[in-house]
Amino acid sequence: MEQRHHRLAYTGIAAAVVLAVGLLALNFPVFLDDYDQWGWQIKCGTGYFSELTQAAASVGEKNYVDECETALLMRRAWTVPLVVAGGTVVLVALVASATASARESLMAHRENRLT
Repeated sequence: MEQRHHRLAYTGIAAAVVLAVGLLALNFPVFLDDYDQWGWQIKCGTGYFSELTQAAASVGEKNYVDECETALLMRRAWTVPLVVAGGTVVLVALVASATASARESLMAHRENRLT
């Protein structure tokens, strides 16, 4: 039974790392490879919030707002499933650990009562 607890703990830790990586990746800013008329790289915001004012103010042959929206969508397309999967596995590991712990505690209580 102890080996199962170790596997459960390792699974929970790995899932927490995946969750943290996903949340951290959502926090990093998203930039386009293009620059505005003043020489600044065009920032689109983060995975959490869109910030399209610089893209809308930039002049050029491209539609930078659409490119920013696509870049943000691409960031969210791989980070949101990562966060959901990591969070789900962490939750399942916590519930399984709590259930196993309660079961072992109940069995130990029964053994002590019988002796």
